[in-house]
Amino acid sequence: MPRPNTKFQLLETAGFKYNFDRMMFINRQDKRAFSIEFVDDRPETEIELKIREPKSEAEWQFYTNSPMSEGMKKELVKVLQ
Repeated sequence: MPRPNTKFQLLETAGFKYNFDRMMFINRQDKRAFSIEFVDDRPETEIELKIREPKSEAEWQFYTNSPMSEGMKKELVKVLQ
C-alpha cells in the first residue's frame, strides 16, 4: 500500500521508524506505534494530533483500525522492548 509522503515525513520527524515485519511505525522512546492501515486511513492532521497528544500512562500505546486483543498487545510489547 503506498503511503502519502507527507504522513511518512511527519512520523519520521517525530522519531517513528517503519518496521516491515510488524507493518507499523514505531517509536520505542515514546512507546507509541501506528499500524500502516491506521496511517493510510486517517488524514495527516489526525495523525499529527495523535503524535502530539500527551500520554496518560507509561505503557505502550497502539493506534490501529481494529481493537487489539490483550494477548496480541502483550506479545507486541514483549517484542518491542
